[in-house]
Amino acid sequence: MNRVASASNLSKPVVVTKWIYILFGLLILFTITTIALTGAILGVVINRLDSKNTSSPPTSESLSFVDQIKIEDLMKHLEQLQVIADRYSGTRAIATGGFNDTLDYITSQLEQNTNFSIQHWYFTVRNYIIRGTPQLQSRINGVMTDHVYLTDFAQILFSAGANFNTFVQVVPIPNLGCRDADWTSVSTVDSVALVKRGDCSYLEKSILAEKYRVRGLLIYNDGTAPDRFQTIQGVRNNLNTTIPAYFLSYYVGMQLFNAAGNADVIMNINISDANGIGNICADTQTGDKTKTIVVGAHSDGVPAGSGINDNGSGTIGILILALNLARLFQTSSSNYSPYQYRIRFCWWGAEEIGLIGSRYHVEQASLPSTTIVGERLQDYLVNLNYDMLAGPNYRFGIHDSSTAPSTTPETALHGTRQITDLFRQWFNQQKLPWSNSSLGGGSDYVPFLAAGLAVGGVNTGAGGIKPVSERDQYAAILGIGNGGIANAAHDTCYHQQCDRIRNINPFAYEKVVKSAAHAIEYLGRLNDLEKWLYPQGRPKNFTLLNTNQLYNFHNDPDLI
Repeated sequence: MNRVASASNLSKPVVVTKWIYILFGLLILFTITTIALTGAILGVVINRLDSKNTSSPPTSESLSFVDQIKIEDLMKHLEQLQVIADRYSGTRAIATGGFNDTLDYITSQLEQNTNFSIQHWYFTVRNYIIRGTPQLQSRINGVMTDHVYLTDFAQILFSAGANFNTFVQVVPIPNLGCRDADWTSVSTVDSVALVKRGDCSYLEKSILAEKYRVRGLLIYNDGTAPDRFQTIQGVRNNLNTTIPAYFLSYYVGMQLFNAAGNADVIMNINISDANGIGNICADTQTGDKTKTIVVGAHSDGVPAGSGINDNGSGTIGILILALNLARLFQTSSSNYSPYQYRIRFCWWGAEEIGLIGSRYHVEQASLPSTTIVGERLQDYLVNLNYDMLAGPNYRFGIHDSSTAPSTTPETALHGTRQITDLFRQWFNQQKLPWSNSSLGGGSDYVPFLAAGLAVGGVNTGAGGIKPVSERDQYAAILGIGNGGIANAAHDTCYHQQCDRIRNINPFAYEKVVKSAAHAIEYLGRLNDLEKWLYPQGRPKNFTLLNTNQLYNFHNDPDLI
C-alpha cells in the first residue's frame, strides 16, 4: 500500500511538468503568430503611409495633367458666368457689362492663382453699336410705308450709318449680283441697290455694291425654304465698308422688286464704334517662347442669351486648364516638371461677330513691325481651339484635318493631321465614341490655319442635327439610352436665351476638357514638337489672308 502511494506521489511532478511544456509551447506559438500578424498589419500601414508621404513625392511620370480636371471645378466657375450674365440682362455679348465682367473674372482668377504673365490687347469694332431705332421708309407708286425694324428689315453688321434726307431710287440688280456684269447692266450710281440672297456671300455682294458707287444696299431673303422668308439678324458686312446696308424679309424685297422703276427708299441709322473690346493671353513663365503652344477659346456670347455653352464652356474649360497647370508647375511637392515649350492660354473677344479678336491677334503677330520674341506669329507652333464643349445632345467632335479648306497653306496640313490623330487616339483609349468635325466652319482657329499654322480641337456640336447613325454609334459604346436624341440639334439652345447653366452636359464637359489636358501634356512632353508638326520645316514668313479671303476661307453657310 505504501508503495502505491509512493508511486502516486512520484507521478504528480511529471504531469505538472508536461502541462508546463504544453502551455509554454502554446505561448510561443501565440507570440509568433502575434508578431507575424503585427508585422503584416504594420506592413500594410507603412505601405499606405508611404503612398501619402509628401516627403517622397511621386515622379512627374506618375502625375497626369488629365487627372487634375474635375467637373465640380468646371461647374463652379461656369456658374459664375451665369451670375455675370444675369447681372446684365442675360447676356455676355461684346460692348456689354456682361462681356467686360467676364474678362475681369478671367483676369482675377489668373492673377490670384497663377504666376503666369498676363497681357490684355484692346481693339475697336467699327460700326457696331446702333443708337436709337433704324428706319426704312419706302415709296412705291407714290404710297409710303414705314417698315418695322427686326421684322421687315435689320442692319447688316458693320455697315455704315445713313442719314437720307430725301428718297433715293431703288435699282434691282439682276442675277443675284455676284458678277461685275450684273452691276454694269444697270445704272447704279447714287441709287440703292436691291439684291436677292444666293449664289455668293453677302460680303461679295456688298463689295460689288461699293465698287459701283451705290448709296445704300438692300439684300433680301429668297423665299426658297420655310426658314428663308424672314429678316435675318447678324448678317455680316466688310469691316471697312463705307455704305449702309439692310437685310430685308422676302416680302418687303419682292414688293420693291416688283415695283422696279417706281420704288424709292429712305434709310436712316445712327451707328457708332465699339471701343475697348479685349483679348487676354496668359503665358507660362517656363518654356521656349519661340516654340509656343497656343490654347484658345472665345470669351463672348451672343446678345440673345447668356452664352453658357457657347462659349462659357470653352472660356472656363481653358481657365481650369490654366489654373491646374500653374498649380502643377508651382507646387514643389508635385515634382511635375515644366514643359520645354511655352504654353499660352488666350481668350478671344468678338468671335460671335466674325472671329474679330483672333483675327486681330494674328494680324498683329504677323506684322513686320512686331519684333518682340514670343509675340511674333513665327513663334507659334500650334493653335488648339475650344468652342462649345458641353452641349446637351453632345457628340465628341474632333476637328478633321481632311476637311481643311483647299486654300489652306500646305505647311499647316501635316501638323493638323497629327493633332486630329492625337485626339482620336485618346478617345479610343478611353473607350469613348467620337465624330468628325469640319475645319471649314467658323471658330477662332480659322486665322491661324489660314496663316499656315497647324490647328486642332474638340467640340460637342452646335445647331447641327445628330443623325440616327451617330446616336446608335454612341449608344453602342456608352450604353443604350446614352446615345442622345437623333434628329435633334446637338445644342437646341444654340444662340438662344435658353443657353443657360441648365444647358450643360457635365459628362461631356469633363471628358472634352480632359482630352484638352491630354493634348497639352502630350505636346508639351514631345522632344521635338516642331519636327512632329512640320517635318519639312515650320513657316517663318507669313502672308496673312485679307478680310475677303478670310470670309471665303471661313465658309460659313449663313453667309449666302
